[in-house]
Amino acid sequence: MNVHEMSIRARNSMLPSYLKRTDFSEKEQVAVLYTDLLLSISELMLNSRGGDQTVTLDNYCNGLCRFLLVASQQNIMDKFLLTDEELNAMKNKWPSKSFNTLYLILNQQIENSYFRHQKDALIHAWHMYIKFGLVDLQFSGTQIEKHFLEMFAY
Repeated sequence: MNVHEMSIRARNSMLPSYLKRTDFSEKEQVAVLYTDLLLSISELMLNSRGGDQTVTLDNYCNGLCRFLLVASQQNIMDKFLLTDEELNAMKNKWPSKSFNTLYLILNQQIENSYFRHQKDALIHAWHMYIKFGLVDLQFSGTQIEKHFLEMFAY
């Protein structure tokens, strides 16, 4: 499978929601965005240990996109911007001792964002997710950016 075919496969796997959004009220559509985010993180965690690196990167970028969809809906995209200094500081952090604990904390923060309307919790989860990709999964920023654009840039 070449890069273009992988990109199409990844894009097609992301574009549909895990749940159908069009049949729901506006409030339920927001819940679907959060559910899609949580499910995409679950899928990443299932494939992140010892799996194919391309599939892991596909799953990671899928999660990035879903984070951005939620941030856009919450009108906090500007809070997701990271400076080069912040990214470098994340790269220098320690690896997670437990992917399970990281997964549970990410879920907790995302759920706090939804149920308790804590936008800072979503921003914290975003930072944890970026650090997870850079440190724990050992993807470079360039590698993530290139793959993300291959998957989602039209």
